[in-house]
Amino acid sequence: MAYRLEMSESTSKGFARIAAEQIDRARRDIARRDTVEGIHKLRQRCKRVRAILRLARPALGKHYARENRRFRDLARAVGGPRDEQVLIDTFDALMAAHKGRVDRRQFTPTRQQLLKRHRQALETSALPDMAWLAAELETARDAVDDWAPAIDRFRTLREGMAETCRRARQAMKQAEGADDEVYFHEWRKQVKYHRHHCELLVNVWKAPMEARAKEVHRLADLLGEEHDLAMLALALGDPEAAAQGQDKAETLLEMIAKRRVTLQGEALLLGRRLFAEKPEALAKRIGRYRAVAREEAREVRSTVS
Repeated sequence: MAYRLEMSESTSKGFARIAAEQIDRARRDIARRDTVEGIHKLRQRCKRVRAILRLARPALGKHYARENRRFRDLARAVGGPRDEQVLIDTFDALMAAHKGRVDRRQFTPTRQQLLKRHRQALETSALPDMAWLAAELETARDAVDDWAPAIDRFRTLREGMAETCRRARQAMKQAEGADDEVYFHEWRKQVKYHRHHCELLVNVWKAPMEARAKEVHRLADLLGEEHDLAMLALALGDPEAAAQGQDKAETLLEMIAKRRVTLQGEALLLGRRLFAEKPEALAKRIGRYRAVAREEAREVRSTVS
């Protein structure tokens, strides 16, 4: 089934189902022949389960820290050279955005340096221990039955939603006017949690929740590109890159800086709209949607029976 809570199921059973499905899919992902793609999928599954835990955190007690740490560590263990590939993709996207305005060939040495970094990462990064991953995922799957029953009231999810929105709003305010990419990166993390929460609760009222999830996804993409460009700028400024004698590095850094300013501005405009409503008000409104949706589901069941 989809990554969403059904209105015909209780919150505890629904979240147990969703978490188990994500873990089961992660186990299949790491068994794929394409290990790199499988690992990428695994990291996505871990983020989705962590979003479930974040939404239900008020009810989970000690279970939250244990399970959140478990899935955080799983994702970190399989990071590998993907970050270096992201630098190459970001460089290519920057060149595409300036097509017709710059001669891409003059930046060939820079791309070659990024490719070299990627090759080195591939050579020095050992493949993750698949047996360990499988064992950890099996343990995580069994643990779902321990923590999911604690999510016995939707009020818990309202509180979790409000807290995530509150953190996203605070991170947005800290990022506004800041010149440090750390603030925008923190905002991005909170936005991605909120995106997953909107997806989980989309069935409370599909039209507005799907629209919100789409816009939150767009905001996460803007912040993701901003972060990737910040990482590319750092890579271009490291000693090894400087040793290449690339006289075009300054031009590249200027292009990156201008694009980041544009992305930050677009993200802040969108973020102010998405988080204009107070977190508690948004969470209560979604709770009211859910109450109506649950009543409709009961009416459908009684009609069928």
